[in-house]
Amino acid sequence: MNELLKFTPWQNTDTLVSLGSGSGWWEINAVIHRPAKELILIDQDFSALNDQEISESISYFENNINKKNTTNIRFKNDDVHTLTLESETADLVLIFNALHEFKEIPLVLKEAFRILKKEGHLFIEEEVSFTTPLIHEGCGKKLFFTEELIDLLSQSGFEMVDKIQKDPKAFYLLFKKNENIALA
Repeated sequence: MNELLKFTPWQNTDTLVSLGSGSGWWEINAVIHRPAKELILIDQDFSALNDQEISESISYFENNINKKNTTNIRFKNDDVHTLTLESETADLVLIFNALHEFKEIPLVLKEAFRILKKEGHLFIEEEVSFTTPLIHEGCGKKLFFTEELIDLLSQSGFEMVDKIQKDPKAFYLLFKKNENIALA
């Protein structure tokens, strides 16, 4: 968690939006460690993202680290390809190990670009292929090569800020919204 918190650039006045969040486990843990103004969790799966799951996660982390949650946490059971959030809502968009699972990745990235504020950032934690194409163990979908992922984000209006290898399988990647790009 410490490495994630060092890597991601949010302040306690920022709005964070997580796409494909599932129950919000990682996100809730992060904002209890370092509060934000608001965390909006987005996932279509009602069984994973609901009031009970969020309450249980908040309670777990509050008790585990002995710190009260001060971030306003809400959720939307939205399709990440067509978000109902207003444009320029988020200071930081988070995607935790989910980008490879989205059906139309360019549409998701277009939505992330749209909902980010002018100086906004996009954080991606993603398992990747290194030398040969790999399949994600959990969902059976193809994993990106790191450079392939960076190129895709660049084509979608994002400029790479930083990347670090999180563990033997995954990278943390940080991008900023490139206002000089005119997207269709």
